[in-house]
Amino acid sequence: MRKNKLYILFVILTCLSITACEKDEPLYTAPEVPLGTQSATFAMGENYENQLWFEFSTQKTASNSFGLWDIGFSLSEKNNIIINCGKHSAYAVTYMENTNFRDIQYIEESKHNWTFDNPNGHADSLSFSGWCESYQSGKAKPKDRLYIINRGADSLGTKKYIKLKMLGREGGSYHFQWGALTDTTPHDVYITAKNEYNYAYYCFSTEKEVYNEPFQRDNWDIVITTYKQTVTEETIGTTMPYILRGVLSNPNKVKVLELNNVIDFNAINLQYAKSLVFSNFLNEIGYDWKTWSLSANKYTVNQKKIFIILDAKGNYFKMRFVDFYNDKGEKGYPKIAWELLN
Repeated sequence: MRKNKLYILFVILTCLSITACEKDEPLYTAPEVPLGTQSATFAMGENYENQLWFEFSTQKTASNSFGLWDIGFSLSEKNNIIINCGKHSAYAVTYMENTNFRDIQYIEESKHNWTFDNPNGHADSLSFSGWCESYQSGKAKPKDRLYIINRGADSLGTKKYIKLKMLGREGGSYHFQWGALTDTTPHDVYITAKNEYNYAYYCFSTEKEVYNEPFQRDNWDIVITTYKQTVTEETIGTTMPYILRGVLSNPNKVKVLELNNVIDFNAINLQYAKSLVFSNFLNEIGYDWKTWSLSANKYTVNQKKIFIILDAKGNYFKMRFVDFYNDKGEKGYPKIAWELLN
């Protein structure tokens, strides 16, 4: 009996000794981002009337109507001004140097060089690139240019063509004048780009500022939307501008890389993702994860095309598209699968 008591005492003392030598471990904190493969379907609609905004880490989604704005102004030191070229296949911009607002009442399209924004988002690929002569101490001095914006649709009547002159920028406030082609007295507008959003947006039809981004710029990663891009027609070997439905990434610190049939989705881990060099193109995800099949008479999705997303918070995600149709067989419902890498 005495031996048993001594043995029990020995075991207790040994356990206490081991416990005393162990380092206190912090309590495990559950990740904010759900683990495992997640999925979501986004309702653009059969006529692509909606655009969808999404943040991977919170699975937060917002939807608003596409095409509510015409021109956007950035707080960036690059003085970026963007136009909503996805509204019409003919949406484009030209400009004339040293021209007064009231002097232009008519324009012959064929005699001008028309451009539209490249959706890659690079400052030198925008139609308004170079509008600023100098930028010092938060003040931009504009060049003497009269811009003409062709909004494409004849149904816009007198507002199909808009003439616009930039008058300057101070801090986040942009000053410009605009009017219809036949106007002699312009609208005088000040619009302020705020720190919380990528752009301040303006619509010529409503003559008002538009709040296009439903989330502040730190709180979304991608937008599924409509835009315009030059595409090479492989059958005839020429490039043509097309209206496309695809994905653009948030210009605020979100990076993306496409892997096309390079590695299996399940084999991608955090170590692999961290070894990659990411693209700085906003249209890296783009539109060509789907292709039109003549034989099937529908879009087919390339599930071997995988995208790695690095968000503004430092999280890595792998993502791919799995469908473009809803349960009723209606197009315009892209479905994605993604997973947090940890």
